[in-house]
Amino acid sequence: MKITRIIGCLLILIMVQVSAADTDITVRPSVMVDYSVDPAYLMPGDEGTVTVTLNNAAKDYSYSVFVDNKTKEEVFDLSAQVLDASLSGDSHIQVTSNSYYDVGLLGPGDTIDFTYSIKVSEDAPDSIRFLDFVFIGGGDMYDVKWKIPVTVDSSGIKLINSEVSSKSDFIVLDIANVRPNTVKAVTIVPVTNNVEFQPAQYFIGTMDSDEMFTIQFDIEPEDGVEQMGVKAIFKNGNNWHESDIQTINVNNSKPLIVVDRDSNPWLVFGIVGGLFAVIIIVFVVMRKRRSSREEI
Repeated sequence: MKITRIIGCLLILIMVQVSAADTDITVRPSVMVDYSVDPAYLMPGDEGTVTVTLNNAAKDYSYSVFVDNKTKEEVFDLSAQVLDASLSGDSHIQVTSNSYYDVGLLGPGDTIDFTYSIKVSEDAPDSIRFLDFVFIGGGDMYDVKWKIPVTVDSSGIKLINSEVSSKSDFIVLDIANVRPNTVKAVTIVPVTNNVEFQPAQYFIGTMDSDEMFTIQFDIEPEDGVEQMGVKAIFKNGNNWHESDIQTINVNNSKPLIVVDRDSNPWLVFGIVGGLFAVIIIVFVVMRKRRSSREEI
């Protein structure tokens, strides 16, 4: 996923200085700068790319002006000369590819892309990092320095065990992508021995930001197994990641949200209501007995 933003432009500059003798005019090419980061939000340890695009916004190859009381014509070339283009990292993002040197001329209406490989450190905090892009132009071009923002976000895939059958023969999981960007190849993988899962793995695929899927595994845990674990494997860009392991209790080792696949909800409400009625009756009887004793 790529995000492109216009971060600035170097417009055609016409510098005029008036003196008693003559008029000096300087015309420089017009260059616009865009950037994109892929993946749009990187996780600690990720590798990605930053692409910076230069566009010469001039419409013509030359611009003519008259000087010396309109008796002399001076022609300015509007092709942009690009000497060097480099990207510098910071304490948590390393630029792993080389800079560009002696690029050449960028004609009116033409664009050129500079793609740099970057790597985020394993201990990078969640933050917006600013990398320095430096463009060095030849001739009358100015040298320009741009700040390229790169966002580091460590959030991932969250697994929530929503249901476990009373017979421990199936589990239901909610899978949520809590990242700010789309992830790919999301797969839910059991990590417990002595438990048979059907299916053996659950492939979800692409998940957009804040998207949630509900999945079900049929399970056959062996006797004595009280807990099992599942995790998510997914790709952020071209980087593989694993979620934390979600532990699930089975064989009635803990009363989670326990339901029977064929249970009747009205039966559950009836049982709860009956227990509540019994409690009220016991309370009333005990209170009457206490009152009778006090009267004696």
